[in-house]
Amino acid sequence: MSKMPSYIKRFMGVNFRAIQGPDVSFNLKDYFCNPEKIKNLPIDNRPGCYIISTDKKELTYANGKKSKIIYIGLSSKIKRRLKEEHYCKNLKCLMENKNFGLHDNQQMQDKYQYMFYLGAHVDVFYARGNQDIKRFESILIYQFYNHYRSMPIGNGARSFCE
Repeated sequence: MSKMPSYIKRFMGVNFRAIQGPDVSFNLKDYFCNPEKIKNLPIDNRPGCYIISTDKKELTYANGKKSKIIYIGLSSKIKRRLKEEHYCKNLKCLMENKNFGLHDNQQMQDKYQYMFYLGAHVDVFYARGNQDIKRFESILIYQFYNHYRSMPIGNGARSFCE
């Protein structure tokens, strides 16, 4: 476990796993340069949520506040999700050809473009006990929205639970 990054603490407040921080942190792009390395992502296949942020700069959100966060997601098997075709295929295509899709109208979601150009740092938070990961993700997105008055730039849908 590492210390809670300030870009997460900023919108979640000091009481959100303040002592522990994320269970695992790593740069996703480091694993796509080497096909053998992707097999060894430093995470387990447990349920939880993950936050993808930029390495370089902060993005300006609707209320003028800045954040490095690109995307907040969940998975019942995090390692599988980050290794699966969406992340692997899209980041690999952009790494091989930064103009991928421009000439044949194969558009990919914005979050992959942001991850490619600005970095793809991942903070993983495994579910604790019987924690409902959908509710966990909803809390993360809700807190982000309340602080920045918009969704993370890579999230396309709201995930708020009642």
